[in-house]
Amino acid sequence: MLELLQRLLSLDWRRHGAAMREVRLLRSRVWYADFAHRPEPPARRPRPVVAAPAVGDRTGGRAARAPTLVLVHGLGASATSYYPLIPRLRRHFRVVVPDLPGHGWSRPPRGRDWLLFPELVDVAEAFVQRIAPRGAILVGNSMGGWIVAKLAARRPELALGLALLNPGGPALRAEDWTDFARILYAEDRAVMGEYFRRLFHSPPLGLRLFTRDFQRIMRGPAVSALVASLAEDDFVAQEELERVRCPSVLAWGESDRLIPQGCRDFYLAHLRDVRYEPIPTCGHCPQLECPKRTAEILVELLARAPSVEEIEAA
Repeated sequence: MLELLQRLLSLDWRRHGAAMREVRLLRSRVWYADFAHRPEPPARRPRPVVAAPAVGDRTGGRAARAPTLVLVHGLGASATSYYPLIPRLRRHFRVVVPDLPGHGWSRPPRGRDWLLFPELVDVAEAFVQRIAPRGAILVGNSMGGWIVAKLAARRPELALGLALLNPGGPALRAEDWTDFARILYAEDRAVMGEYFRRLFHSPPLGLRLFTRDFQRIMRGPAVSALVASLAEDDFVAQEELERVRCPSVLAWGESDRLIPQGCRDFYLAHLRDVRYEPIPTCGHCPQLECPKRTAEILVELLARAPSVEEIEAA
């Protein structure tokens, strides 16, 4: 069922002008959807007799290039988890949405079922370098936030802005993750109902149709084996966050009962230029449950991030 839904959403993206592409990176095949910037047409108004550049316009009246926004999904999810955001975001950005290897349509190297966490970060870095060599605004939900935080610390020049949506990543106490591990490794399908209740403020009724699919994904190697393989250096360290130079925003669905709030507190304590945006009546995936507010937060980040032109002029 879930694969059928992903196919239908991908077809709808293609119908609305997305370019569906695949690129080989570090022996993995990475599928992604690339949405060109599509601004809203301006309201009709009388044409001025003499057109002059706006104050502060460094392009001499030429339209500035829309920045690239890269959306990185979470553990066990796929690019289509950002489906509700795309129409709102492409009014302001070029939007690029990849599947991580082992998720969605992307595949790890031949003979492997999954990648270690550092390998996922390496692939994400190579991907951004390939599709936006002058930098992009990096957005990540859950494990995707963890990945883009690592990337922004490792390659500051590739991160024009950083948006973390209920991110994981900090090495908290083991007991803080007890409930997450219990749900991840549970054999009983009924536990997935608890997983959905922890994931969403108000779980959609239709999720019941996908219980078997989600259980298969969570118990598959791209999730369970990856979690079991995590090492100390994989977690986000204070010294790494201190190397992040770009404007950042931390959006937090306040009804998240899946990951500890200590993750939120860690990022707020150690990211230098971070704005905190709590989202009430919203769970672990703001892009799904509160897409309108999430899109507004990302557009607000655009106003703080340097443009490509400013980067090139520096």
